Amino acid sequence: MEFLSSIVGLIPCFYDHTSKHTVYIRDLKQNLQALRKEMAELNNLYEDVKARVEGAEQRQMMRRKEVGGWICEVEVMVTEVQEILQKGDQEIQKRCLGCCPRNCWSSYKIGKAVSEKLVAVSGQIGKGHFDVVAEMLPRPLVDELPMEETVGSELAYGRICGFLKDPQVGIMGLYGMGVWAKPPS
Repeated sequence: MEFLSSIVGLIPCFYDHTSKHTVYIRDLKQNLQALRKEMAELNNLYEDVKARVEGAEQRQMMRRKEVGGWICEVEVMVTEVQEILQKGDQEIQKRCLGCCPRNCWSSYKIGKAVSEKLVAVSGQIGKGHFDVVAEMLPRPLVDELPMEETVGSELAYGRICGFLKDPQVGIMGLYGMGVWAKPPS
């Protein structure tokens, strides 16, 4: 009798352990549909964030690193989810009579991957609601203006600089474009 009670005591433990894992096989079809729905929502959010970033970059703003990292993670996740969805659809089509998997281990692995990816996609959706996607670039301290090099006037420029440095020269007159003057010393 004691032997029988210990076996009966193991049944709930065994059932609890196996029921956690059979959910992946049993709910594969529903989880695939839920993953497709979540991916559609993530793609919409991705497109919205991407459009906001591109608009900000056109206004000479710089995307935040957090946003850039999220965009990269979503792009990687999209390819991973597409592979998982394809494998899941194949596994559903292989089932005997539409309900029993031919290979339980394969169905379990795909079901577990779908379930884990569903949680990951939901997490990315939660992280993707950004208040600010880009920041203004810091303004340079000095605006650099391009200047053409003077050609053929190096000699005149050298003489003028010499007159400006010479304390004996009181007044200097120059003719041509632009105005130069030496204040009286």
